[in-house]
Formats: sequence, C-alpha cells, structure tokens
Amino acid sequence: MPHIAITLYPGRDDATKRDIAEKMQQQYVETFGTDAEAVSVSIVEAPAEEFTETIQERYRAEDLYISSRAIPTYE
Repeated sequence: MPHIAITLYPGRDDATKRDIAEKMQQQYVETFGTDAEAVSVSIVEAPAEEFTETIQERYRAEDLYISSRAIPTYE
C-alpha cells in the first residue's frame, strides 16, 4: 500500500489540503496504475522556522529525489 507524505507550511484550510491530497493520489494512480483505494496521503504542517529540521529528521538525504532550496543537499 503506497503512502504519499506531504509536509508544508501552515495556513491552508482543510478543503485545500484535501484537494492537494486527492490530486497527489490521482497522479500516483495514473502513473503506476494502482487502485486509488490502496493509496493513502498524509499532510503535516511544519512552521517555517522548523521546516528544514523537520525534513532532515524525517527523511534521509538520498530519499529526497527533489529537494527544496531550503533543504541542503549532501552529495
């Protein structure tokens, strides 16, 4: 069962977060041919001052296939 984890700055309402989650799920389904019911999506908010630290604690550098400019890359 695939899971998509999204971390973003606070401030979006639940309707916006649900819309983002549904679009991510749909993209996954279209790309991999997976049943939508098998794909879960979470959205966690992290304040700007904690964002880099939160991402670095949660994910290994080699697992960030696309890194924001705020997250240093380790090559």
